[in-house]
Amino acid sequence: MSKTKRTQLKINGTLISYLFHKGGENSIAFIHGFGSYKEVFIEGFESEELRSFTLLSADLIGFGDSGKPRSFSYHLREQASVLKKVIEYLGIERFHIIAHSMGGIIGIELAEMMPGRIRALINLEGNLSIEDCTMSKQVAQMSEGYFAQKGFESLRNSIAEESKKAGNESLRDYLKSLAKGTPESLHRSAMSTVHESSRGDLLTRFKKLPLYKCYIYGEKNKGVFPAEKMLKQKGILLFYVSNSGHSMMKENPEEFYDLVLKIIRSLED
Repeated sequence: MSKTKRTQLKINGTLISYLFHKGGENSIAFIHGFGSYKEVFIEGFESEELRSFTLLSADLIGFGDSGKPRSFSYHLREQASVLKKVIEYLGIERFHIIAHSMGGIIGIELAEMMPGRIRALINLEGNLSIEDCTMSKQVAQMSEGYFAQKGFESLRNSIAEESKKAGNESLRDYLKSLAKGTPESLHRSAMSTVHESSRGDLLTRFKKLPLYKCYIYGEKNKGVFPAEKMLKQKGILLFYVSNSGHSMMKENPEEFYDLVLKIIRSLED
């Protein structure tokens, strides 16, 4: 596999940092979740099975190594608009979206913005209802000022304690990514996530997308969220990654990327 490029460009004056591997016409755009960063999908870039794919994983504005302007709204639709410009800059024509958690909402927004360009939306425990909001809801219940003064540090301390107790490597990785966010980027993103999840139309919008779509849960979360039952009722295909929870791409990357490849190849049959 050719070397993955860590590179940057400016969109509307803001620096966007991204991982990019130039492969063939079959392309994947990864979208990370709340408090995360582009490297959460690094195992995909290191996968021999995905060497023929063109791969993109960008840090959303306010996260990872991308810019963190205080003037940015952090509305998820605006994040999708920025990603659209990155994809167009790189000349990616037709692609699959793999979107995690908060990124699932951005994936829906992006798919609505780019009709005909997206082959599939593979949704990884993406927000579909208010019950899917866990950490984002906790953050959104605080004022932005309080979160900046006390809430952000308290959040990091509680995750560090949980990580130490559970010996969870994915939580330790999440702490690294969370530290790259700012109180403004995290709080405003949480507010937008809770707002969009409360509207009650995300599942309907996901179902109506004129492309292949499916939803993946970590097996430890099977039966936990009400959206799972609603997805079944809507006829959306569900998949489960064993020995994993919310961060299935980090907790069981081998099975996760095998499943992704199986799903994408099934579309070519």
